[in-house]
Amino acid sequence: MHRRPVRYSGTDLELLKGREWAASSVRKRNALVSAAFAYWRERGFPYYQLSEAELLSEFHRLQNQSMTSAFRDHCALGSCVGLRIANNFQPTMWSVRVSRYRSPMDVFLDDDLLQRAIERAWRIWPNRPGANSSNLRRILKTFPHTAAVSNFRPTLARAVVQRFSKSGSTVLDFSAGFGGRLVGCITLNRNYIGIEPSRDQVSGMKKTARALVSQTPQGARARILRGRAEIVLKRIESGSVDLVFSSPPYYNWERYSDDAEQSFLRYQTYGDWLEGFLRPCLAESARTLRPNGCLILNISGRGRRPAREDAVDAARSAGLRLVDELPMMLARVPYLHPRNIGAFKSELLLIFRKRKG
Repeated sequence: MHRRPVRYSGTDLELLKGREWAASSVRKRNALVSAAFAYWRERGFPYYQLSEAELLSEFHRLQNQSMTSAFRDHCALGSCVGLRIANNFQPTMWSVRVSRYRSPMDVFLDDDLLQRAIERAWRIWPNRPGANSSNLRRILKTFPHTAAVSNFRPTLARAVVQRFSKSGSTVLDFSAGFGGRLVGCITLNRNYIGIEPSRDQVSGMKKTARALVSQTPQGARARILRGRAEIVLKRIESGSVDLVFSSPPYYNWERYSDDAEQSFLRYQTYGDWLEGFLRPCLAESARTLRPNGCLILNISGRGRRPAREDAVDAARSAGLRLVDELPMMLARVPYLHPRNIGAFKSELLLIFRKRKG
């Protein structure tokens, strides 16, 4: 007598916690993994899909974040509040390749890897529903030999902009990335100008601005420009910007797209990239700054390029002086790699100022 296969609804699979899966028989565990695999194959990649109400609720939480909580003991700290707003409008970030590693999308599209990822989620999270969209995203990002790009924390972007610029001023971001600094900036009364070569990322940031700018009674504005930063910057009026705040690419570590405008494709060596991209961008940024304006760069500070010394030298050559540097503490994912010791990893914020003369 043949048993009829048990059917599991999508709701059942998304609610099932790891401890419940682990308590099942081997046969049932395998059946659950197969069912969850089929469910996600039919649904497609678990992108963020926030409703309008969820977007606005998260945005209002971000607007209420205090600047003082972001700066402690001469360190910059950013929570994840607002992060899913920026990620919601950037679906292509899941396909970005980081160095030699697989992307989360690579894992999702591979039948064997996706089933192993679902099983892994139930194994390592006894108190979480491992096959729901949120935890599946987490496990796809942290699957062995896989790496994902990260977005700048909007809470920290908001705090930096609030601290280093005044109400009504203009903030320029010459490597706008996936919109984390945009989201943080438009919670305040600022005029944000972002530059980015990737068509998909520009499209996502424009959608972000359209969804949120109307929710800022302070009068925030946002303008997103597509193109090569070292060229587009020439269109910005001299002395018209109060704060330049950006995170230049880590040279060729993160390969956002195959668009020929990407700087790592235009400059085949790190030396060429420094001379052709970073130095011109910092020189043009300095030109756009008002006297006594600030330029703040987020760099790795841990071995990723650009090296701290190269960034400082390029900024000084542009006539800027280094006035401070802050460790930026980012929460670690403890199960990602054995080397992930401690609760945080650090990056660096380099703070430069243009001379008053």
